Amino acid sequence: MKILWFSLSPCGSVRRNNSKYVIQGWMVSLEDEIKKCKGIQLEVAFFSDRKEEPFVFDGVKYYPMYQNIFDTSKGVNRIRERLVSQHKKDAKVLPLMLDVVNQSKPDIIHIHGTEEAFGLIAEHIKDIPIVFSIQGLLAPYSEKYFSGMPDKDIYKYESIKDKLKRVSYRDEYKSFCIRAAREISYLEKAQYVFGRTFWDEYITGLLNPRRKYFIVDEILRSPFYKVKWQKKDYKSRRYKIISTISGGIYKGFETVLKTAQLLKRYANFDFEWIIAGYNNQDKWVQIAEKLTFIKSSEVNIAFKGRIDAEELSSLLENSDVYVHVSHIENSPNSVCEAMLVGMPVIASFAGGTGTLLDNEREGILIQDGDPYAYAGAVVKMHNHFDMAQRLGDCARLKAISRHNPNRISHQLFKAYQEIIVDFKRDNNENTFCQ
Repeated sequence: MKILWFSLSPCGSVRRNNSKYVIQGWMVSLEDEIKKCKGIQLEVAFFSDRKEEPFVFDGVKYYPMYQNIFDTSKGVNRIRERLVSQHKKDAKVLPLMLDVVNQSKPDIIHIHGTEEAFGLIAEHIKDIPIVFSIQGLLAPYSEKYFSGMPDKDIYKYESIKDKLKRVSYRDEYKSFCIRAAREISYLEKAQYVFGRTFWDEYITGLLNPRRKYFIVDEILRSPFYKVKWQKKDYKSRRYKIISTISGGIYKGFETVLKTAQLLKRYANFDFEWIIAGYNNQDKWVQIAEKLTFIKSSEVNIAFKGRIDAEELSSLLENSDVYVHVSHIENSPNSVCEAMLVGMPVIASFAGGTGTLLDNEREGILIQDGDPYAYAGAVVKMHNHFDMAQRLGDCARLKAISRHNPNRISHQLFKAYQEIIVDFKRDNNENTFCQ
């Protein structure tokens, strides 16, 4: 069985350059596992910022697709690239993607994520089954985009430099909405969908009741399988809260600031809130501080910036509680990683997080954007270590089962087989009817 992936990540090929950081690191874990399945020939297509011929690395053929209209190694061209319409960008990459399909001639095409241009090929390829994996869903995300920081306030505090460079929130939101509409067009016609939560099942079923939905869980990055949270108590030391936050407006950093301020005012214990992903100079940190009139340094927030999986897993292992504050998510890997380590977790009940953990069984779910409830949950965790330990143990058990690599690779392989058989049957029936 030859499988062609379209992925935002270059997957395992990043190892050629010994790169420390990679977007969508879980894709490397999935690739490593699916390659173990007998009878699988895997190929991966991804967008690249440099021109490069297809190559084979570690048994996988990769197709880098050069997507830029201008040479973005020159600073001014980065701005010119941002001024190009989404329609023109799509028109450039569509022939590249179709050419990859023609070169590969796969038995099945797996598109990882609905946010990018990959789904455009579905209009042009009718003889190969195509399945979409749901990562995020832009259309419902757009409904919650300004939940924490109103647009007029962001505009007031955003720098002139960002506006001139065309990376302002208005530019980003416009692109977000255009891609959300494109995503809906994919899903309205998609035959096959892989999902993980009740949330993505409901939404894809709304947009297309005829689509065939398969549950395929996610393999996490390998370091999180190797460590275990083993706290004995919360006594006589500074309480460490940790959150992983990357991305933009709806990730909820303003909720962190408000919650930390309430803890400093009312909690009777010392704490530090560690933020992995952001640093103190990041745009959304500075805007949130101005909007809330709360300085991170004054409410015990410590920034670690962008760190790799080994560093993050060590931080989780040595912290006391994980807090997830995003206003909307499907199945955030940050929550899954904390659960796999066995930490007590407090998470926003938004999007698909209710599938990941049961409230007061494997963690605590809080209405997104409610700093008083978040702060109260943190205090309860601190004051009831036995409860925190029990929640962490239950979270780990659930995560170990859900993210078992061997189970997921078989789950995925079986889904591929079922789709290929189903697609052939449907095509034969349609041919017979004609």
